[in-house]
Amino acid sequence: MAVRVVFVRSKSPAGLEPRIAKEAGTLSRAGFDVHAILWDRELAHPAEEDRAGLRIHRFRLRAPEGQPALAWLLPRWWAHVFFRILRLRPAVVHAIDFDTVVPAFAAARIAGARLVYDIFDFYAEMITAPLSPSLRRFLAKAERRMIRRADAIVLPDLHRREQLGGVEPRRLVEIQNVPQDRGRPGREPASDHFVVFYGGMIAKDRGLKDLVIACEDTGARLVVAGHGPDEAELANVIESSHAAIFLGTISYDEVLDQTAGCQVVAALYDPAVPNNRFAAPNKLFEAMMFEKPVLVSEGTLAADIVREVGCGIVVPYGDREALKRALEKLMLSSEEASAMGARGRAAFEQRYNWKAMEPILLQLYREVLQASAPRESRLLSVNP
Repeated sequence: MAVRVVFVRSKSPAGLEPRIAKEAGTLSRAGFDVHAILWDRELAHPAEEDRAGLRIHRFRLRAPEGQPALAWLLPRWWAHVFFRILRLRPAVVHAIDFDTVVPAFAAARIAGARLVYDIFDFYAEMITAPLSPSLRRFLAKAERRMIRRADAIVLPDLHRREQLGGVEPRRLVEIQNVPQDRGRPGREPASDHFVVFYGGMIAKDRGLKDLVIACEDTGARLVVAGHGPDEAELANVIESSHAAIFLGTISYDEVLDQTAGCQVVAALYDPAVPNNRFAAPNKLFEAMMFEKPVLVSEGTLAADIVREVGCGIVVPYGDREALKRALEKLMLSSEEASAMGARGRAAFEQRYNWKAMEPILLQLYREVLQASAPRESRLLSVNP
């Protein structure tokens, strides 16, 4: 009988996030029986669904992102996760972020399952809403307690170990947020405009207002897709501009299509938000895959990667003149932009692709399942 794994995630944009789809797909192809418990906050998807070897179970309770009522609905979500895990009786629970790991830990211990804690973002440093320092400290302490208790920790980059605050996990692996290779762009850009594409969280710390103004001043075209806590405000800013268009939530295939059809990808993260300093988002690696130059913010991990590879331009966050100059440079020198894209593609083929991550994930699962009472801390890395 196949070993059952249950992923738990409190978000399900466009039905299923790309990272979960990749991890679940890798396990399914290796013979695991893979399920996912997701929270459908917009009531936009069926309660039960099969996707490429993954069985999805959705908790359908309306809770628009960014609304204060969301915190009060968490206990209902936790109760649902707890009892659904007990019914599924998995061998491994793969919990994603702090708003799933608490009920996942409790249910895993009762069910005799292993707990893999996949930290997309460290919770206390991710929240941009105003919180008291004491509440942030409480959240950080609580998450680190879960890190200590989990059978394994997955980070998208080992630089994030700093956020663990000295806690030594039983096992720690780096599985980067990189895409499966879809090849080079299969078509020429569909627009006569110089197109800047941003796909991701619609939030105030992503430089979207600056992008709108820079595109207006340079004659570039900005295409924005995604959802997030500041969507209502920022969508109005984007849609009111003659230089921008807002697509809302789109599928991952559509994100890749927009990436393939643009001239530059924007990944501007405000480094004043502690979590953003460790950001190396999938849009960076998708741009590399499709040979597109990238605009990133100074003071972030993404900036370090872009400088090392030479695949884009680094600008100070919030500096609209610097952003404008960067766009003008790319618009006026197609040869230089192409060279940046080629360097990105070469780095993608060498290091930043999902094929390189699959053996790390499978080795982690072998170790977690074989261990009877794990005590030691182990480190698995893409670059041993």
